[in-house]
Parts: sequence; structure tokens; C-alpha cells
Amino acid sequence: MQVTDFSMACHKKPATEVTHALREEYESIAAPDLESEVSDSGVPDLTEGQKTVLTDFEFSSEESSDEESEDHLSRWSKGDSYWSKYPPQSETMTSSQSCPGPAPGSSVETPKDAWELFMSENIIDEILQCTNLGGLRAALAKGKVWQRITKEELKAFIGLSLLIGVERSCDVPIRELFMDPLQNPLYRATMSVGRYQDLHRFLQFDNKKTRVAREASDHMAAFRNVWDLFLINCRKRFIPRDCVTVGEQLVPFQGRCKFLQHVPSRPTESGIKIFWMCDAEVPYAIDGVIYTGRQPGEETEENLAENTVLRLSNGLQQKGLNITMDSFFTSVPLAEKLFEKSLTMLGALHHKNPHVPPIMKPSKLRGLHTSEFGFCGKVVMVSYVPKLKKAVILLSTMHTSKALNETSAKNKPEVIQYYSRTKGGVSSVRLIAEKYTCKRQTKRWPMLLWYNMLDIAIVNSYSIFIAQHPSFMGGGHNTQRLFIKELVKELVVPQIHRRREESPGLSMIILEAMDRCGMPTSLPAVNFELQEQNCQNRIRKRCYYCPSGRDRKVSKFCSECSRPVCKDHSHMSVICYQCMP
Repeated sequence: MQVTDFSMACHKKPATEVTHALREEYESIAAPDLESEVSDSGVPDLTEGQKTVLTDFEFSSEESSDEESEDHLSRWSKGDSYWSKYPPQSETMTSSQSCPGPAPGSSVETPKDAWELFMSENIIDEILQCTNLGGLRAALAKGKVWQRITKEELKAFIGLSLLIGVERSCDVPIRELFMDPLQNPLYRATMSVGRYQDLHRFLQFDNKKTRVAREASDHMAAFRNVWDLFLINCRKRFIPRDCVTVGEQLVPFQGRCKFLQHVPSRPTESGIKIFWMCDAEVPYAIDGVIYTGRQPGEETEENLAENTVLRLSNGLQQKGLNITMDSFFTSVPLAEKLFEKSLTMLGALHHKNPHVPPIMKPSKLRGLHTSEFGFCGKVVMVSYVPKLKKAVILLSTMHTSKALNETSAKNKPEVIQYYSRTKGGVSSVRLIAEKYTCKRQTKRWPMLLWYNMLDIAIVNSYSIFIAQHPSFMGGGHNTQRLFIKELVKELVVPQIHRRREESPGLSMIILEAMDRCGMPTSLPAVNFELQEQNCQNRIRKRCYYCPSGRDRKVSKFCSECSRPVCKDHSHMSVICYQCMP
């Protein structure tokens, strides 16, 4: 039956014929319930000519007939779906996962162990190889020599990037972080400012020589391989609970990018959009999709929201999980497709959605804190009035009843309350990642995605680590910051030891920075040995304390301040072997 045909029939036919039509329609919808009522009432069987339909309401007048016909029409939507007020007799789907939380094989002892679950060695090796190729190519073009990056140096570079984020110094110039004596000495002790700038400038995530061929079919070719490796680690390291959340993240960016999104309504008007699937309770990013627009040689993608949710749900191995989403993704066809995959759905609907019937839409005639339910197969629609002339509309395949929270004065449906508890999964991950973000201003979109990937990796590794060590650092409110600082220390210490061993001619300032970081270097002894080794190669200078007219040139230098001094202005102490410290 079409909506237009039925409405025309209601206007043209008399009230009695409309009543008979409504009775037939109601009999087809609620036939099982009516049969049970007839059998329980004890009414004797009637002949075929005398059969009638017993209902809870009587069409005794033309006014009641018009009201019922209006209620019936208000439950038909523009999407040609009828939402009955009678719930179906069906059971709720149950989840099949047994042990939510860190996946087997994800046991960690230190923050670095948790970090390496996501920033694995294959990702480090890929970046290391591509960066060395790019740096060598750029150095040869200028006639210079490229010093190859080691794995310890790359990890230390990542550690310093995380340190910048945890200290919230992303807007501080790099040279100030390394040269200012008031800044953290860990920067100066790990590497020189020039080396850090070189790594930041030449950091690459793919082979630039083959990029043009790959960009013919993929706009994100410059970052695709590293991104896919990271998502593989995210999917296999965590078992979600009974509910996950799908949402979006707009990473601010104003450079040149083929898939840049412009959203004037956001505080950051342009950026790169990422769709995330996160756990609804634990801040953990399970899977993600970067929106790249229409790929080269392909047509414009239709049903973007539906295809994105289906793509994200392909990695879910558990049956019976619920997916909570906002109005951008929610639709009746998506709910039916997810139900076929043994997944339930709960999402908000805009009142202009074609599947929303008139009875569910906002109206000044609806009372405050009242609810309206509609059932269409396995799908349930709920419309709740939180304020006058407003309505919150939800679509669910997880709930099958009209249950209300009668203990509260607002009489909210259980569907509304469950949605409020589970809708913030993606927002929670995004806020935690932005709290200590390491993003710096850049015009390279792969570098922006790299910074964002580091932020998400921190959130995931922290959730995995704290699930196994809940009493870490006393379990206070600042455990995330302490977790990142401990991780930074573990990433940069190997590079500091390597630098101290391979570079004997380090300056006094660098050695002092190493000593302040908790790595004693016995500064006077080290400086004296270095001075003895290099005294013959150093240029003779005038004594700092002698008058300029005397012009006494010396080759000895103070072990503390490195000033040139003569024998009259220096003192050499003699210490025997047994008395040496």
C-alpha cells in the first residue's frame, strides 16, 4: 500500500469504509495478539458470515475513525516504511566475546614495551629506509655528504617529539628548545639542533622515486604504507567490549593537499578528516579510515557514511557487538546490513531523514518528557522530547522494548540512556590525544598525519599499559604525563650513550646536559683526557690572565672553563694512584 493511495482513499471514502480498511490493516499487523485475546475471552466460534475482529478500541463514530486514520498515516515515512507502535516478539542479540581488553600476546612491563606494540620495528625500518634515501638524494644534489640515520637516532627523534608534546612546547622554536639553558637539558644531551632539524626536514614515509606511479591510483600514496602497518597493530592488540563508537576527527591543516576538507562550521575551517572506530568505554582507537575523496580514475563514492561504517566493521571478529554512531552515519539500510553481519546499531537521526515518520518529528503538541516508539522489523525508532518543540530521535537494532527509566522525573527511555553512555568513544580518544599533542606547524600533510599517528599511538599504548599496571606511579590524575615522560627517557637514553661513546670531543655544555639528565660523565677527568688528546692539534692562544702587551701564547686550557692559561696562572695537583677517586 502506498501512502498517497491510502490518503486519497481516506478523503474520498465515507467513514464506514475507512473503518473497514483500518480494521483490515490492523488485523494484518496485530493478528497474533488478537487471536490470543479471542481465545482467552471464551467467545464461541462464529460462522464465516458472522466473524468480527475484537480489538482494544471501537470505531463507534466518525471522529474516532478520523483519529485512527490520522495516527496510521503519521506512522508512514517518506522512505515508504511503516513504524508500528507494537513491539515485535524477538530476542536481543548477545555478544560472543569472552575477555575484553588487551589481546593475548600484548603483555607489557614498561612504557616502551606498550609503545612498541603500535610503533613496531617494521614501521621504524620503513621510515628509516625512506628517510635515508631522501636525505642522500638531497645531499648529493647540493654536493654534500649525508650522515646516515641509525635506528637509535630515529627513536630518539621520536622521543624528543613526544617530549615537546608533553611539555606543551609545540609553538616554541626548535633552536630555543636546544640552545636556551632554561629549557630541558634532554634536548641538548640527545642530539644537536642541526641534526634534529635535518631529521625533521627529510623525514619521509615512502620512496619518492616511485610515488608518482602510486599516486595515479591513490591520493594518500605518500603515507599509505606506514598508515596501514599502524592500523594492523591497532586492530590486533585489543578486544573491544560489548559496544564500539564510530565518529570523525578533523585534523587542522592549511597546506596543499588533494583531499583537504573545508568545514566552515568548525573552529578549524579546513583539515584532513579521519573516521575512527573506538571502544565505547576504554580510550582506544581500534581502526580508522582517512577520507581521501574521489580516487583517480574512480567515480564519486555514493553512500559514503554507510560504506565507511561497513569498512570499519570488517575488522570486528566478535559477534553481537553494538556500534554507536551519530546522525551522519545512521540510516535504516545500514542497520539492516549490520544486523545481517550479527552486529547491532544505535544511532541518532535527524528529523529530516526520509525514514522518520511525522509522528516522531518535533511538534508543539507533544508533551514534555514524553516518548514515541516505532517498530519496523528488527529496527526500533524512539523519539523523546527533552524540551518543548524539540525531539531527540534514535534508531536501534539492539533494543526491542519500550522500557523507560521510571525512577527519574524525565522518564527517559533506556535507548536514550544507553546512547548517552556510549556515544563519546571517539571524542574521548580525540581529547586525550590533543591534551599532549606533538603536532608542530608544517606544510607537509604526511608530516601532519605522522604527528597525529604518534598522538593516537600514545593513547592506545597508555590504555594497554594502564590496564595491566593500574597502580603505575600511584594511579594519580597525572599518570598519562608521567607515562609519556618515562617513555621519552627510554627512547633517548640509548642515543645519549651512543653519542657519548662515538663523539669524544663533546663540548662542556653538552657534557653538563648529560650530567643533569642523570648520566654522570666525570666531567673534569673526561675534559682533561680530551684536552691532552687535542692539545697538539689546537691553535695556541694568548693567556687569558696575562697582559696583552706580554703576548704569552700557550697551548694549555682550563679543564673547567676552557680558557687558555699559562703556567703562572695555572695549578697542577699531584695525586697518587691509591688516592684517586
